Amino acid sequence: MQERDRILELVKKGILSTEEALVLLENIATEKDEKLVNKEASEVKKNVAFEQEEVTESEKQEHESGKLEDEDILGTEDFFEKLQENERQDQERLEKILAEITEGINEVSANLDEISVEIDGLDKDISEKNEAITVLNTMEDLDGLTEAKAAERTQLESEVVYLKETREQLQEEREELKSQLKEFKKEQKETVKDEWKSKFEIPDDWKEQANETFTQVGEKVGEAGTQFGSFIKKTIEAVTSSVNDNVDWKDINIKVPGVASQSFTHEFVYPDNQATLIDVKVANGKVAFKTWDQSDVKVTADIKFYGKINSDSLFEAFLERADIDVDEEKISFQIPNKRMKVDLVFYLPKRNYDHMSVKMLNGDIKLTDLNLGDIFLKTTNGEMTVDGVTASMLETEGVNGEIEVKNSEIIDFLGETVNGNVRLKANIKSTKVSLINGEIRVTAPQGSTPKKIDASAVNGTIKLAIPKETGIEGACKTNFGSIKNRFSDVEMIREKKDKTNQCEEFRRVREDNLVYVNLSTTTGSILLKDTDN
Repeated sequence: MQERDRILELVKKGILSTEEALVLLENIATEKDEKLVNKEASEVKKNVAFEQEEVTESEKQEHESGKLEDEDILGTEDFFEKLQENERQDQERLEKILAEITEGINEVSANLDEISVEIDGLDKDISEKNEAITVLNTMEDLDGLTEAKAAERTQLESEVVYLKETREQLQEEREELKSQLKEFKKEQKETVKDEWKSKFEIPDDWKEQANETFTQVGEKVGEAGTQFGSFIKKTIEAVTSSVNDNVDWKDINIKVPGVASQSFTHEFVYPDNQATLIDVKVANGKVAFKTWDQSDVKVTADIKFYGKINSDSLFEAFLERADIDVDEEKISFQIPNKRMKVDLVFYLPKRNYDHMSVKMLNGDIKLTDLNLGDIFLKTTNGEMTVDGVTASMLETEGVNGEIEVKNSEIIDFLGETVNGNVRLKANIKSTKVSLINGEIRVTAPQGSTPKKIDASAVNGTIKLAIPKETGIEGACKTNFGSIKNRFSDVEMIREKKDKTNQCEEFRRVREDNLVYVNLSTTTGSILLKDTDN
């Protein structure tokens, strides 16, 4: 292998730089010239007699070989010079193109960020207004929506529509900017790719050599990348090992993202309060009433917020979302916000109260040991329990949940629900119950004096127990069930036993008391018996 070829091979392998190779090739050229001069001088001395003769064929061939080597060396120098010049020009052109593309990317990105901030602000405004609308809707469900609040809701709904339209326009602009940004990045990638493809214009006689050189360069880059990746991997493993060795993971608490919640408790105390009207409306939670031996009215509240609260004080945030008004005439707690769960326990002085109204969307209602005039209880999803209460009127209205009245003295009771059982075991003068799905169980305790019992169900059984000392005028009817009458001393007035229609009319005569009974169900049975059995 000639020295020139060896030098080029070392350049390809990366052992020699371009500058070092050029120096070696110049030295070789100088040595070639000196050898050629010395050789010709020696030949002149040996062949003085033949100065006028032509140069022999062998000398011509040697001279031509030297010239070819010199031309190769000069060609190699030209190649490297051209290579460096092309690199410089291509780099300048590439930097200019990429600078223009980068400027376009930055401009589009800035506009995209600005629109994204505007959309986030609109989303926040829409969320706040929707929450306010939800509160007003809840007030309507709780029968507390005034005309002013209804007008406010209409205005909020109009604003939400406008904000949503604006958001849609901004969203379209954002999508268009995203498309432009994608095109810029695609152009940037293709520019770099094309620039590398056309980076050098190599002469035909050097293409093969240059390809081999780039192949070796690629191999070296790949090898360097592998070594770098191995270095990164070892570094990460070392850091991980160090962390594991120095951190006690038992002391680390990791919070999984979810619905944020904050809670607190508060006690409201109203000294020597003489109010006799009670009005409570709560969206979510529990409400309980009981009496105590103090003259003060006390309300304990267990409050939980769902979602982020932008307030330094949870109590202030609660007051902003609630309407509490307590004076010498009434006790009013209005908490219609669905993003709060509020459990209230009212401690009332022992005295007579004229009226109580409790309305809820989700939650249980419980009354214990109270003396009231009229009571109205309503909950969409929850149980209603009345225990040890004396009242002239009790009305309950539910959708999903049980209704229970026990150990109480009630003149008139009205109970209505869709899904749930109704259980009455109290001295109730007049009872009227209706439900869709569930069981009705009415028990008149010993010593009670019921006057009227009216119960109806669509899908459910009706059970009735009356003291045998009480006279009865009764009528029962079921379409797809049966009637089992275990009343003692009854006289059957009329009876029908069809498969799709069973009915009975009966009478029990007593001197002291008489109750009128009317029971009906569609797909359930009717069971009758004496209380003491």
